[in-house]
Amino acid sequence: MMGLVLRRLAWALVVGWFVVTVTFAMVAMIPADPASALLGPHATPETLARVRAHYCLDQGFLGQYGCWLANLAHGDLGESYRSKRAVGAIMVERLWPTVQLAVATIVLQLLLGIPLGVAAAVRRRRWPDRLASAIAFLGQSTPTFFLGTLLLYVFAYWFGWFPIGGYGSGFFDRLHHLVLPAMTLATVGVAYYSRLVRSELIDTLGEDYVRTARAKGLRERDVIVRHALPTALGPIVSLVGIDLGFLLGGAVVTEYIFAWPGLGREMLQAILEVDIPLILGVVLVAAITIALANLLADLLHLKLDPRLGNGP
Repeated sequence: MMGLVLRRLAWALVVGWFVVTVTFAMVAMIPADPASALLGPHATPETLARVRAHYCLDQGFLGQYGCWLANLAHGDLGESYRSKRAVGAIMVERLWPTVQLAVATIVLQLLLGIPLGVAAAVRRRRWPDRLASAIAFLGQSTPTFFLGTLLLYVFAYWFGWFPIGGYGSGFFDRLHHLVLPAMTLATVGVAYYSRLVRSELIDTLGEDYVRTARAKGLRERDVIVRHALPTALGPIVSLVGIDLGFLLGGAVVTEYIFAWPGLGREMLQAILEVDIPLILGVVLVAAITIALANLLADLLHLKLDPRLGNGP
């Protein structure tokens, strides 16, 4: 177990370094001058030169990359060009709203997707199965930007049940603001989860140990919940790890539509303003969180099926 954790942590560092390096190279190829974007069109050549020297923009690609790595080695993610604030402080400020949105989305996906998949598997080729298939089809086919705008118009503007956007203040007000963006992000996940649970549960219900449990006289509900479902949930655990990492990296479109102050919205603003330190900070945090989320998923998967720990 400890060996697995150490290997995964080492791999997370390698992945984080690789992703940030590739991002740095791609940002360097953007045909824009961050100093000009920062100071505006009326800046003097002397002022531009001072800003470039301050941010290592006058040293070429390798020089800029080395400067950023040197700062990172000292725990410094740099300073945002736009706000003049430390990138680390911005990450801390924006990460918590994204964590709340990610956790709420995953909870909705599990609460809706798993029961829907179980009902479809148990009532295969009947109306619950057809209903689950229709919901899954609609969920996978609807673009996030369209669904988010539709929910915003219907439930926030038309009926007035939810706020138009923003973060809210206080626990219950925060939950009120969180419902629509979480529903928007969870729709696709509910579709995938329900179809995956249905497929896995149908296969599991045909296993010998499930037939043995039925032969012992156990109720069908106990056979499904205690014997078949834990095995069928193995792939869901892996999918939750992937989804959690993706969501913690920032859901750009949804956060922008609902004015949610998370990493995704911050990343979009940073790209539009060529804020290189902030872009790299968001990418680094996203890469590390994705790797750690997958590590957590592997450990949970191992908990559900200890036989996986006997592999190479």
